[in-house]
Amino acid sequence: MVNVYDHAHSLARALKESHEYRSFVAAREKIKGKASAEKMIEDFHKRQLELQAQVLQGKELTQEQKEGLERLYSVLSQDVDIRDYLMAEQRLGTLLNDVYKIISDAVDVELPRAK
Repeated sequence: MVNVYDHAHSLARALKESHEYRSFVAAREKIKGKASAEKMIEDFHKRQLELQAQVLQGKELTQEQKEGLERLYSVLSQDVDIRDYLMAEQRLGTLLNDVYKIISDAVDVELPRAK
């Protein structure tokens, strides 16, 4: 019999050894302790979550809201360390989403979809 937990631990180890995770950790270390960078990233994430919540509630984002988030990202991207962090975070998120999709497809579980 297969021990699913053993495989989950193996997957966790593989994720920790992945390029995406190691890049994320390295980028996170570069901004760690830089209060202004940490605050800007926190504000950006907060804004992203607010807009995602709005979409999940079935509300359509206005062009102004979309452009506002793009402008905020553009400003943040001027700082190389912040840009590298956000890019590494996105790549790691993609990897984790892909793994989740593979697992959910294998057990025939549908993922909730944003409208």
